[in-house]
Amino acid sequence: MPDFYSSVKLKYVKLGYQYLVNHILTLTLVPITAGVVIEVIRLGPHEIVNLWTSLHLDFVQILCSSFFIIFVATVYFMSKARSISITRFNNW
Repeated sequence: MPDFYSSVKLKYVKLGYQYLVNHILTLTLVPITAGVVIEVIRLGPHEIVNLWTSLHLDFVQILCSSFFIIFVATVYFMSKARSISITRFNNW
């Protein structure tokens, strides 16, 4: 068994893990968004219009999807820790 204490500083492993956990949403959404953008560019405008017209979405589906997206975004932003800045005011 190799001696990991001499080859790798465990502090850097811990920092890398914390960075991964803190930015997991960004690290998963960026590749998905890039894949969707590449696919849209590959399709072209005529095929995108044909795809949109073939979906047959009704108002209730669009409304429910919109409320779900707003709910998820609200939960995400409300669960983030707020930054607090302390300022000192001098009255002199």
